[in-house]
Amino acid sequence: HIQTCRALMVVSVLLGFIGIIVSVVGMKCTKVGDNNPSTKTRIAVTGGALFLLAGLCTLVSVSWYATQVSYQFFNPNTPLNARYVLD
Repeated sequence: HIQTCRALMVVSVLLGFIGIIVSVVGMKCTKVGDNNPSTKTRIAVTGGALFLLAGLCTLVSVSWYATQVSYQFFNPNTPLNARYVLD
């Protein structure tokens, strides 16, 4: 599960980076791309959707990792000396 969480975080970073680039292209103040306002709006919305997907990947990754840590900590088959508790 650690490798999967790591992969989801890498995908999240990449989606965020692509979202930044697409959002900058979609801004009304830039001259990159089409100058049609409706096209610029669609490009900006696409960038926002990429940001939402990046956030969703991060949320899934962190929640899954935390669930696995909690499950392993409260598992009765886990020896007491294998649990990391700060006293």
